[in-house]
Amino acid sequence: MSRLVLARGASAGAIALALFGYAQAQTPLPAITVGAASRGAATAAPRPNTVVAQPDKLQDATVIGPREIANELPAAADTAQLLQNAPGVNWYEAGGVSRLPVIHGMADDRLKILVGGVEATSACANHMNPPLSYIDPNNVQNIEVHSGVMPVSKGGDSIGGSILVTPRQPAFAPSAAAAPAVVEPTGPFLLGSLYPPFLPFRGQGLRFGAQNEILATGAISAFFRTNNNGITVSGTANVANENWSVLYNGAWSRATDYHQGGDGRKVLSTNFISEQHSVTAAYQNNGHLFSLRGAIENIPYQGFPNQRMDMTGNRAYTADAKYQGAYDWGTVDARAFYHYVSHTMGFLQDKQPSNMPMNTIGKDFGYSIKTEIPFTQLSGRDLLRLGSEYHGFRLNDWWEPIYRSMMMGPFTFWNINNGDRNRVGHFAEWEANWTPQWSTLLGVRNDVVWMDTGNVSPYDPRARIPMGMMMGMPMYMNNPDAITAGIFNSRNRSRTDVNFDMVAKARYQRDEVSAYEVGYSRKTRSPSLYERYAWPVAMGTTMNNWFGDLNGYTGNMDLKPEVAHTFGVTAEWKDPRGNWEARANPYYTYIENFITAERYGNTTGPAGLVFPVLQFRNHKAQIYGFDISGRVKLWETPEYGQFFASGNINYVFGRDFEMPDYTACGLSGFNCYMLARNARKGDGLYHIMPLNARGAIEHRLGGWSNVVELQLVDSKTHVSVARNELKTGGYALLNLRTAYEWGNVRFDLGLENVFDQKYFSPLGGSYFTLAKVTNNPGNYGPVPGMGRNFVAGMTVKF
Repeated sequence: MSRLVLARGASAGAIALALFGYAQAQTPLPAITVGAASRGAATAAPRPNTVVAQPDKLQDATVIGPREIANELPAAADTAQLLQNAPGVNWYEAGGVSRLPVIHGMADDRLKILVGGVEATSACANHMNPPLSYIDPNNVQNIEVHSGVMPVSKGGDSIGGSILVTPRQPAFAPSAAAAPAVVEPTGPFLLGSLYPPFLPFRGQGLRFGAQNEILATGAISAFFRTNNNGITVSGTANVANENWSVLYNGAWSRATDYHQGGDGRKVLSTNFISEQHSVTAAYQNNGHLFSLRGAIENIPYQGFPNQRMDMTGNRAYTADAKYQGAYDWGTVDARAFYHYVSHTMGFLQDKQPSNMPMNTIGKDFGYSIKTEIPFTQLSGRDLLRLGSEYHGFRLNDWWEPIYRSMMMGPFTFWNINNGDRNRVGHFAEWEANWTPQWSTLLGVRNDVVWMDTGNVSPYDPRARIPMGMMMGMPMYMNNPDAITAGIFNSRNRSRTDVNFDMVAKARYQRDEVSAYEVGYSRKTRSPSLYERYAWPVAMGTTMNNWFGDLNGYTGNMDLKPEVAHTFGVTAEWKDPRGNWEARANPYYTYIENFITAERYGNTTGPAGLVFPVLQFRNHKAQIYGFDISGRVKLWETPEYGQFFASGNINYVFGRDFEMPDYTACGLSGFNCYMLARNARKGDGLYHIMPLNARGAIEHRLGGWSNVVELQLVDSKTHVSVARNELKTGGYALLNLRTAYEWGNVRFDLGLENVFDQKYFSPLGGSYFTLAKVTNNPGNYGPVPGMGRNFVAGMTVKF
């Protein structure tokens, strides 16, 4: 039986189960709203069924909530796609569920990405398993995006920003005689979150037990996407009483290769299958919450059009525990986690019908303890945040020999052997509200990072490999990796970095319409294990590439930590009646010891193509730009509903001040590359998104909602010459969506890329697979984007 038949059968089964759940439901069930904003908790427990109000303030983060997530789910198989409307956020294209988010031009290891408090590191030389690949979009409750000048409490060992993902949280059964919710002020808190940590479920649900004390709730969804035959089936079920709760979440997605716009040609190496399951058990009582979550993630395969390799297996196991408690003196949030992944790279059939296994095992583990303590001794309304964190990462990356291969044998190639990276951090943050108009935030942070790795080895330890006889004379092939491995093993590889961060911000609330904020932050990031310890200098360099540019990269164990100095201004205007709002955020970042790469040689690719080989180096760099976003109510009548317009504009520019001028070199090789170091004229930073904008007209009438969305992207002409980055043209895409909620059922329909526009994403990387398969250098270029795509979905709550 074919995979397609199985997938369609699973989808049909999911829809049938959904309809059965709807038939069993007795009353309409609203969306589950559990938990609260992510900023701490109030000092004293409110009365039962109390919702704590928040003071009006300028927000630190963009929060993507359940409503926004529900609108994006029909077309999104990758959690990174839920970020597309967040100001200043883009993503590197990669696999179907492994895109890499970008905030203000910085991505990947430069961002702090947490999923339910778990800090998972990409355990792959191509970063095929980034943190967001471990959670399905259907399992996300909300996402916080912090950019620019951000609090030190929101993440250390990062310079670009933070993405904090909250998985779906358990709901608890309220008392049958629950009183209506009331609103109380937050008392001395300035930025406290709703309390208790998990609010009772507000719907009726399905009741069981002698006194109806047990509550059962859940939902099941199915989505279909025509362009790549994409199918997603997901479900959630929650059983709880007033104190105990057990939650299950599961999702399965698959897709074949998608088709590009215009001529409809298939884009190779874009297929995937992904499966994820998680169970959360929680207990709460009298303002204290304990929870334990276990998750399993399995990706049997995933194609990557802009990489030389594909993912041929990725299985991960995660366990995390959480405690949240409110005391007379403040609140405590304590977490611990363990994450294990076994990852394999190879070739899928549409790229190369052969085998070249590359294996990785990664382990992440750690804890975090944070407290929020309100006091009144200084400004009268003060909040002190204190925290301690530890994150450990262990990595083994080895490549098995190929039978009877002279290039890849006879022994195992050790890329990273017992890689060991540890970080312990502490922070203190003080927020003060001096007057009704003025408030300040001051924070300091220290992170100590230490790392090491074991001895490495190439496929063949001989510096000159015998190649047989020619005219009676022995022939040899030089093996530079053998010499490099010997030098690498002879060095002291242990490194320790002592890093310091700080933030200072001031806010001025001029009136109920306008607010302004100005701030400065110093953020530091230590190099990753791959950046410091990826040692190959020959063929193996092309395997250490998480940029999608097909170049070769080698590490540098003498790299220094990056230090980013960011200055930002934020202005926000809004109508007190909620009819309109606007926000502008210009920023400037100067980065010391920015980790980039300089050329030192070349490597070959498919169809005789030549690509540079680069080594990571520290340079000085700058990034600046602005984000503008807004929303306005256009019209509202009882007969026709509400009409809104919303949009955002993002611009970012990045420059490396110290990159050698390779313009005259082309791809001529080592000698010219070395001479170019005498003329350092600077260069564009790699994968910087050009000017882009999104605008939408939205309509709501009862349970019916409609959206017309326009995406505009300027041409990319400012590129990184050092990395041979490709230029792309500008484009415009039109998307349509409609949804209808009827009782417990929601129906979604959508049409993406309505005019089937052929386009190339500026962050899509180089299209390796087509050039490889056709052996034609004329087919080398950027990866094409997806063409016209009909999407449909149905969700049933029970």
